[in-house]
Amino acid sequence: MIVMELCPGGDLLNYVRKRRKLTEKYAKFVFKQIMEGIAYLHSNKVAHRDIKLDNILLDGHGNIKIGDFGVSRKIEENEVLFEQCGTPAYIAPEIVKDMGYRGFPVDIWSAGICLYAMLYGNVPFKAN
Repeated sequence: MIVMELCPGGDLLNYVRKRRKLTEKYAKFVFKQIMEGIAYLHSNKVAHRDIKLDNILLDGHGNIKIGDFGVSRKIEENEVLFEQCGTPAYIAPEIVKDMGYRGFPVDIWSAGICLYAMLYGNVPFKAN
């Protein structure tokens, strides 16, 4: 049996779409939690590699949970990765270049895309 926490607020993508964009104050509140979650993952040597609004879930109190660890990976010190993964609109440039990348910075890039999308209602780069 798998037991999971209920997140009745749905995902952040639908939350933003319903409102077109978030206020700066609420986006700051959410983004701080996203960064704290990513910091926790990184302190445990885990790179998520698919941070995006769809994978940020809202509990019933406006707090977030990071979900979908399908492409996450435990990273060894100084390890260089070559797997192409993530969602095109959120993916870090170093993954696209296909010359190897360190795992943790790609999560920070994707979080920045999330912040932009929360404030402007769309992603800054359109991906094919």
